[in-house]
Amino acid sequence: MSEVPILKIENLGHSYGRYMVIDDISLEVVSGDMTALIGPNGAGKTTFYNTVTGRFPPTRGRVHFNGQEITGLPAHKLVPMGLLRSFQITNIFPNLTVIENVLVPLVLHYRKGYSFLRALTGEKKLYRKAEEVLDKVGILKSAHRPASELAYGDKRLVEMAIVLARNPKLVMLDEPTAGMNPEETDRTIHLIKELADRFGTTFFLTEHDMKVVFAVATKIYVLHQGGLIAQGDPEKIRSDPKVREAYLGGSVND
Repeated sequence: MSEVPILKIENLGHSYGRYMVIDDISLEVVSGDMTALIGPNGAGKTTFYNTVTGRFPPTRGRVHFNGQEITGLPAHKLVPMGLLRSFQITNIFPNLTVIENVLVPLVLHYRKGYSFLRALTGEKKLYRKAEEVLDKVGILKSAHRPASELAYGDKRLVEMAIVLARNPKLVMLDEPTAGMNPEETDRTIHLIKELADRFGTTFFLTEHDMKVVFAVATKIYVLHQGGLIAQGDPEKIRSDPKVREAYLGGSVND
């Protein structure tokens, strides 16, 4: 495992008017590692993600990705660089088939117009690539089903396939198991671990489900009231009194 940070955040902050939602956040994500950002509801996790990935401009601080400063760059410039994210809600085209959803980013990657999508289903190279990605996330059998017909958990897997189709250097997952039932959650945990172990995909995730975090993460940062209060491996985070206090005195093992 490389110790080179693929993502480096320095003193990052974002405010809404006078209200500082996140403040003075510094952290690193190591290439090939599995890193998580956790915190109770309202801690600022999604704002942090939106600020890093170009949806919100930072009020202060700097962001470096793969050795290059990307502070304030919009999302459409980050995607070609290899920084991609998924959202708390599904972000797919419901009226397209599953494989057509995956072909869309491939079309864009190869600079072909969206109007050629139907013709592209006949282009063997792109079609095989789409099938490979769907097989990687375990939903190849649903390739020709309309995405709108899938169960919620499978829709999240389609979104994951869309992200992976762009050959990302770093995937930022925002609450990847939100809305999933226990079976879908277990399936997603297995998928994330397999993608990291077998294919070397680097993940940085926020997650409310501690079962997911402790199952996949090798390093955890804890956000509370907009600032970092702890960092370390899962065992260190489990036993940190500040983390337990942030979670209203409850256990972080559930």
